[in-house]
Amino acid sequence: MEKNNQIFLRSKGKIMVPKNSAVLLKDMVEISADKEIKTKLENMNYPVDTKNQQFHLISILVIVTFIKEEIPNYEIVVIGETEILIELNDKTKEDPYKILRVALVSFLLFIGAVTAIINFHSDVDMKESHKVIYKVMTGEESERPLLLQIPYSLGIGVGMAVFFNHIFKKKIDDEPTPLEMEMYSYQQSVDEYIKNKTHEQQ
Repeated sequence: MEKNNQIFLRSKGKIMVPKNSAVLLKDMVEISADKEIKTKLENMNYPVDTKNQQFHLISILVIVTFIKEEIPNYEIVVIGETEILIELNDKTKEDPYKILRVALVSFLLFIGAVTAIINFHSDVDMKESHKVIYKVMTGEESERPLLLQIPYSLGIGVGMAVFFNHIFKKKIDDEPTPLEMEMYSYQQSVDEYIKNKTHEQQ
């Protein structure tokens, strides 16, 4: 059987590694090659300073050069992104105020949401609207049209659960929630900013 002299590399884009730990090639790139070569490459340590800087930006070309020094007789084909962003995760630094900050932010968001809903109902005079709708439907006047108010109140909660695709901890379906999409977009922007700042500093 003819030996395949090609090595295919694909950057993982961004990885997180524990501080002061070794970084292997398989952590940074996906490798496709002959089994023996693939195993050798995947377990090679890549020299990264995991003690000081929190972020490292590695060009795929530097990795190609690194591999060529170890295995010179192979053709290397790069697929996908051309850079790898390495973020060091220091697990020894625990935030003692994390729970307090989460509780405070949750409380502020709750107050803000309640205020927004109350102001909306006040602006549109929802109470009077319910009275009018109740009279149209039943032909009777009522100061407390609970027949409409109770389903309406429950509907607000159900509507929010459907919109955010969550009922307690369980997702309704596999689609990402609006919050997850916002967090993803935010993280993409942060990563792009870090890459640009790193380029400027080099």
